[in-house]
Amino acid sequence: MNFYGINFLENQSNINDYLKYFLIFGSLVLLILVFSLYLRHRINTKYRDLSIIFSLTLLFALGVQYSDYQTNQTKHSQSSQMVNFVKGLAKQENIDTNEIYANATQFSDGIIVKFNEKFYKVSLSSDQNSYTLTETYLINDNIIYTK
Repeated sequence: MNFYGINFLENQSNINDYLKYFLIFGSLVLLILVFSLYLRHRINTKYRDLSIIFSLTLLFALGVQYSDYQTNQTKHSQSSQMVNFVKGLAKQENIDTNEIYANATQFSDGIIVKFNEKFYKVSLSSDQNSYTLTETYLINDNIIYTK
């Protein structure tokens, strides 16, 4: 079971997003370069074909990015809620935020947090404006802490 510290929660980034942005930016640069070569050498059709290939690659990457946009927004919102929850819990319990670990990167009902050498299950209210901490015990003692 993995538990994540506040530093990991604050700094987590999705490498897939960066790869998509790189693909979109790279395709756009190559499209501009090849299209300018096509305009210069209108007789040579290989530049026109390359322009079409890069424009289709760009359209595909933009389509994938747009379809993932809604999911990524929800994920990032829940991740920031998790950071705010850990900070609020640290303030409420009068402990350092670096002493709290959670078993999820997104804020949801049923996550497990560890502080003061004890594990607690977080039960959220239906409107997610309040929570209850219930001491819980783990069956699996194989815990990996990521700071």
